[in-house]
Amino acid sequence: MEKLHVFFEKLDKNEFTSKDIDLLVKQMSDDAKQGIIALTKEDRQWFETYAFGLQQFEVLCSKDPSKMRAGDWRQAVHDFSKVRFFVDDMEERKIVKNVFWNVEGIVTFDIPDSAGYRNFIYCRIRSYLEKLYKL
Repeated sequence: MEKLHVFFEKLDKNEFTSKDIDLLVKQMSDDAKQGIIALTKEDRQWFETYAFGLQQFEVLCSKDPSKMRAGDWRQAVHDFSKVRFFVDDMEERKIVKNVFWNVEGIVTFDIPDSAGYRNFIYCRIRSYLEKLYKL
């Protein structure tokens, strides 16, 4: 659990990326094996969803933000309902706009405030970790 502070520090410094999710899930899996936390399949799926959200943010901040409009969640996330809930929640809070769900498994949306979008995802990650680790 002492390694967890590295992830919180990255969140605090706005340096947490979608690649950190893989490391975080690995750490959580190790902690679950040691009985520190109870990690379920659903927990993992939520972190897949957060990784998808961060990937969209990273594309927006990349050298070619024109690719931002389309987010194919099929390769990254195993539970569509979580992606749907996540995006719908962001739309309701006006964090994303112009949301369109394509039957092919692609969701498109605009991010009017990139810092607000990132902070929303970071807050979700932090809250979920605090819940799992009972911090």
